[in-house]
Amino acid sequence: MNDKNEKSKFSLRAETGELYMLDKKERILMREVLKWILTSTSNRELVVRRFGEEGFKVAVSLLEKLGVKLKKPQNNA
Repeated sequence: MNDKNEKSKFSLRAETGELYMLDKKERILMREVLKWILTSTSNRELVVRRFGEEGFKVAVSLLEKLGVKLKKPQNNA
């Protein structure tokens, strides 16, 4: 799978030094799932409760690295 059109993204897990590589389909899926989760107020609150404010910032940062700029949540739930 050495396609010139396929660009790889790497990620390094700080605790273990594991290196992750996502293919195009995995990046698309991650981007869409994170967008879906983070576009509602209730889901944002769930992420903060589960992973803390830092976890939320990591999710937003990851989306930005994947080319998505989040808008404020659309609902007031």
